[in-house]
Amino acid sequence: MSSFPRMICSPSQRFSAVLQGGSADSVPVLPLLAGWAAHHFSGDSVLETGSDADRIVAVQIKAREALDHDGLFAYLDPLYIPEAFGCRVRRTAAGPLVEPLISGPPETAASVAEISLPDPRCTARLPIILGAVRKLTAYSQGQVPVIGLFEGPFTTAGRLIETAALLRLIYRNPPVLERLLDRVSDFLLHFGQALVENGAQILLIPEPTASSSMISPRVFAEWVLPRLQRIIRNLDRPCILHICGDTAPLLPSLAVSGARVLSLDQCMDLRKSREKAPQPVLGGNVDPVNSLWLGSVETVKQDVLQCLVSAGTKKFILMSGCSIPPQAPGENLRAMVQTAREYGLGPG
Repeated sequence: MSSFPRMICSPSQRFSAVLQGGSADSVPVLPLLAGWAAHHFSGDSVLETGSDADRIVAVQIKAREALDHDGLFAYLDPLYIPEAFGCRVRRTAAGPLVEPLISGPPETAASVAEISLPDPRCTARLPIILGAVRKLTAYSQGQVPVIGLFEGPFTTAGRLIETAALLRLIYRNPPVLERLLDRVSDFLLHFGQALVENGAQILLIPEPTASSSMISPRVFAEWVLPRLQRIIRNLDRPCILHICGDTAPLLPSLAVSGARVLSLDQCMDLRKSREKAPQPVLGGNVDPVNSLWLGSVETVKQDVLQCLVSAGTKKFILMSGCSIPPQAPGENLRAMVQTAREYGLGPG
């Protein structure tokens, strides 16, 4: 490893340099630990902690003080969006679980496609999330990026009517699917703009239901990509797009989505992904289970170094391949951050 550079940059400076195609003292490190923070720094469940803006802020600040990573997450779970549409979110041993607004054959989705849209100012937990954004922005004073989140339109629609019903609509009732996705997209754009207005500097958009293990590249290009492009194009902030699983077949579409960062699952080869999508910044892809949860500190270090060697230190953000399990030990996350800091900009 190289010695630590003399210049020590702020997290915001690291992000700014990488997004502009350059590099700072080291790559930004962004383990996806929003829910993990609640498990380790709150005595209550994710849902209970996530129902109060001050408590969201407190656990995220404590997590950053413990780990020194490069972002502040203004959320603990992503389910406040379907909850605002009327879905029930309940606590389980495995974490929060959302119940669809309706269950049944695809035809029943027609009623959901006409549902009224939530108001970010007063519906369910949405104002709590916006309050957390404001409070974290005031705390960070521009030194640490505040990250807002909403799941993409395809995933959100699947939360409302069940994923299986959503997929059947593609072939059995395209007009209803189009209406549903457009309505959901209208709201997500409105909420994303509210996140920006309240201070979010980066927007994270997970779209796991659009994985190539769920839909074909053709379906992605027809049903998912145009709506992501519309949302991202109208948000005046860098967006991180995360899709689970093997997204190699989707990389041509992801590269033109407008997302400044493509967050890649741990199964993805960073070097090959760079060849297929040379323009966007890549994010990835330390294994959240086998390294950060079940691995040792040495396992984490080797995983991090493999990522840095494969992707390089320009146009790259070191991230976990997906959300980090709540049981992952803190020393493994600290090792992830420390290894990247010590590596700096690479050997020599």
